Amino acid sequence: MIKLLRAHYAPTLPPVAIFLISAGSIGFAFYAQYVQKLLPCILCLYQRIPFYTAGGLAILALLLLRIPGVARALVYLCAASFAVGTAIAIYHVGVQELWWEGPAMCGGLTSGAATVADLKAQLMAQPIVRCDKIEWTLFGITMPTVNVFFSAALTILCLIAPSRWMKR
Repeated sequence: MIKLLRAHYAPTLPPVAIFLISAGSIGFAFYAQYVQKLLPCILCLYQRIPFYTAGGLAILALLLLRIPGVARALVYLCAASFAVGTAIAIYHVGVQELWWEGPAMCGGLTSGAATVADLKAQLMAQPIVRCDKIEWTLFGITMPTVNVFFSAALTILCLIAPSRWMKR
């Protein structure tokens, strides 16, 4: 009986896990931002996009489980999303370690101000968050460094999962 249930629910495991991990990661980012008051730089915000994408693709994969080939393809697309997230995180680590220069938007502000006074007021109210400044570490490991390994592990998981649990 348990073996039958396991075989029946195994295809749902990868999309559910991807969704829960993505939602948990975004939840942690919001916790760090709004509760711990760690303001994200532009690269931090870019690192969230693959988790949003993978979460949406995982929901779509769950909805399309009756079409196994499509559901597996969606999980493979989650792998591509996490691979992009790994690349963004590696870039961010390089900016933090001063291996290369960050984008022009790091620490900058795009303005819609009409006058110099409006621009000055906007600049004074806006906190400047630099991409090369390390805001938080745990045992000397920064958030982008953690994200490099986390996203790489999720990429591998998404490449293995369809052939392991979603085959029929």
